[in-house]
Amino acid sequence: MLGMLVRFPRLNTSSAWILCAIGFVMADLITGASLARNMALNGGNLAAIGAAHRLLRAVSQRDRRLKGQNSTFHILKAILAGSFVAGLFGIVANPLLFGGTSGEGFLFWTVTELVNYVTFLPLLLTLPEARAWTFSAMRDRLDQFSAGSALPLIALVASVAASIAIGGPGAGLFPLPALLWCGLAYNLFSTACISFIFAIWTIFAGRMGILWSGADFASRADLISIRLGVSLVAFTPIVLGSMAAARDELLQRLRMLADRDAMTGLYSRRAFIEAGTDALRKAARRGEPTAVMMLDIDHFKSVNDRYGHKGGDQVLTVFASILQGAVRSKDVVGRIGGEEFAVVLPDCCSINAASVAERINRTLRSTVATLENGEAVQVTVSIGIYVEHMDSTLEKPLMYADEALYRAKNIGRDRFEIWTQAPAPSQHRGFAVHQ
Repeated sequence: MLGMLVRFPRLNTSSAWILCAIGFVMADLITGASLARNMALNGGNLAAIGAAHRLLRAVSQRDRRLKGQNSTFHILKAILAGSFVAGLFGIVANPLLFGGTSGEGFLFWTVTELVNYVTFLPLLLTLPEARAWTFSAMRDRLDQFSAGSALPLIALVASVAASIAIGGPGAGLFPLPALLWCGLAYNLFSTACISFIFAIWTIFAGRMGILWSGADFASRADLISIRLGVSLVAFTPIVLGSMAAARDELLQRLRMLADRDAMTGLYSRRAFIEAGTDALRKAARRGEPTAVMMLDIDHFKSVNDRYGHKGGDQVLTVFASILQGAVRSKDVVGRIGGEEFAVVLPDCCSINAASVAERINRTLRSTVATLENGEAVQVTVSIGIYVEHMDSTLEKPLMYADEALYRAKNIGRDRFEIWTQAPAPSQHRGFAVHQ
């Protein structure tokens, strides 16, 4: 419940709390718990959730997703607060309901909540957005997978097998180096899943006598010690993964500053070549066609001459926004010159590329850019398109798309042309002509 409230803040409503409380009570009633035990257990659960949630609400979204430098500190602080509140309920409930001492009740309830939070909470906090579960997103992740990517997981499985074969009190720590490797090698959600499975498996294996003898679970203190130790071992790679994620995000920001055109936010020429080539190669491996576009704003020099470079910059910004809105999220868009732009559209045939180009022409034709001084500017764009099936570099596609672009400019502008490999009767190369 805590994980869902933090991960999806819109669920934090009075009705959600009431429904969850009813669900807790009904679950215990079905399993045969007495009303007094039901109220004590669930009262402690809800109070602990409330205390932890109050602290987590105050931290940033990045920290709640375990992607900040101090994320694990904030998460652990909230976990300890919630566990402590649960322990306070145990001081009263344990003597009255279970015949134990107040000290035992505080320790057992505190540790039980701590173990539950440490085991389950990272899994929910790092749950990816819905778009990460789409078919195309999952296919892209599979494309990036290699044999080397599986090595940390193989090492973890091997160390778990060694812990079973050797046994003994230290067996539960054998997988720790492999877990740390997983924390560095995989994303946060994958690491949280691996840690969760490891914790559940280790506790289960211990209870079944696979790792330890039954005597190791003879007392409640032994049970608490083992569960707490396993949970904290499982949390260690998450701490490391969180620090790595914060570092990677910082590096990504720095790279974005270097890779993005400061004015339009599109890829710079160098970054566009890199990203576009990568997209082209992936499409070639899948046998999919890729369309490459070259775009040049018509008569842009006259815009600069009449309205100044500041006015020209505003026109470029408007056009960049139109261009981004006309393509898909997986398409690669860059500004490669003053008023020159380029797009790589993976898994796009000539017909679909023509549809995109027509949409860009039509939208820009009907758009008026209003400058800061109130003047209205209307421009058009010429587009050249080349469609390639098996190329692994952008050099040839960009060259042919550029030829198609200049053909569009020479025969009237405000249009697109598609380069074709079939030679025209009166020229070396053929062009499909469109307006």
